[in-house]
Amino acid sequence: MTRILVRLNGIVVSEPIVSEVILENKVLVAILAAHINSKGGEIVLEVLEDDVDKIVSAFRQKGATVTVPKLIEVDTNRCFSCGSCVALCPVEAINVAEDLSIEFNKEKCIGSACNICVDACPFRAINSIRQL
Repeated sequence: MTRILVRLNGIVVSEPIVSEVILENKVLVAILAAHINSKGGEIVLEVLEDDVDKIVSAFRQKGATVTVPKLIEVDTNRCFSCGSCVALCPVEAINVAEDLSIEFNKEKCIGSACNICVDACPFRAINSIRQL
C-alpha cells in the first residue's frame, strides 16, 4: 500500500471527484485523514501499489494536486523520550512503551501531511523521510 496526499482547491472541492476517481477506476482506496472546507483541503489516501499511477493521474486530470507524503524518521540518539509528540499525534502513531521509551508506528503515520510531531520535538529528533 502507498499513501498519497491529494490537495483540492476551492473549485475542485465542490465536485465529487474522490468518489468519481474511485468509481471510474474501480480501485480500493482507504481514506486515512481528511481536512476539507469550502476553500479547499487535503486528503491522505492509501492505495494499492499497482493502482498508484492510475489514481494519481485521475486526480490530476480532475484538477487536484497529488504528492507522495514523507514518513517520519526518529534519530534514537537524539530522542530523550520526553513525550512531547505523543499527545499531539492525530492518528495515535506514537505511543509510550512499557519501558517508557517512545514507539513510532509507521503503518499509522500520515507523514508530512501532518508533521505535528516534527514541529513538537524539542530535541529535533524527528524528521520526515521519503516513503519507500
